[in-house]
Amino acid sequence: MIFPEDYKIVGIKDDERPGDPIYFSTRYLISRNGPKLYQVTSHGEGFMREVEKLEQISSGSEIAEWPGKVDTRNRSLLIELASGLKHKGTRTVIFTGPDEHVTFVHEPDPGQILNIDILDVCPPNPPWLVYVIDRLESCGVLGDLTVRFRPRVLDLREFESESVYYPCRASGLGRSLDSDRVVHDHPRIVGCEVSREIFLSTNPGKEHEFVNICSSQSLEPDGPFIARCCRSERRGLTRKNGHLGVIVHWGDGPYQISEAIRCLVKALRE
Repeated sequence: MIFPEDYKIVGIKDDERPGDPIYFSTRYLISRNGPKLYQVTSHGEGFMREVEKLEQISSGSEIAEWPGKVDTRNRSLLIELASGLKHKGTRTVIFTGPDEHVTFVHEPDPGQILNIDILDVCPPNPPWLVYVIDRLESCGVLGDLTVRFRPRVLDLREFESESVYYPCRASGLGRSLDSDRVVHDHPRIVGCEVSREIFLSTNPGKEHEFVNICSSQSLEPDGPFIARCCRSERRGLTRKNGHLGVIVHWGDGPYQISEAIRCLVKALRE
């Protein structure tokens, strides 16, 4: 697969000839005459160089131009879109962004997209981590990472019973430790380790059932993952079931989550 890291190394012309002037950063050239795609070798100094060699990569019906504008910084999206045209004999797909810059994907390989599991709980719906990552993707913050996120969500409603107590009323699910007295003889505490500690501090020695719903503890990833936990000492890179992942704090916002994802992807790529 050839997918330029930056569209500044992709040029586009109506025609092409060795010896023509070309911008110094150009490594690939799209010629509208054909169309054709070339790898470019140039020489000289300054902003404009002289074309020394044009090595053809694809041409004619092998090249398709994607209709409409797309986010050319979203690398996983472009790979998936281009891959969908391979059955038509297309080897190269040219994309244009809202800013009119052009890039391409040649011989798209979806296997180059890194899958990351999002481990979270609901409600709320959507879960906070899923919601934030979706927003980060929508505004292009993670587009350069070539990743695909797969939500794996634990629905807290499956633990509902007559004696259940959730961590706080923010869940909207019923009785909670922060707003209701524990009156049952054998309550079911559905929460994290901190929730159990809070329960025991006000109900010392009381028999109870504990269901740990911390996404970093209760869900099993199928690959690289990101999860949330309210224990700040667990924040950072970790491993679970042999898979590398990252844990963010329960209260982390978009900036911290974005940085954590970049840290994870860097470690995985290395």
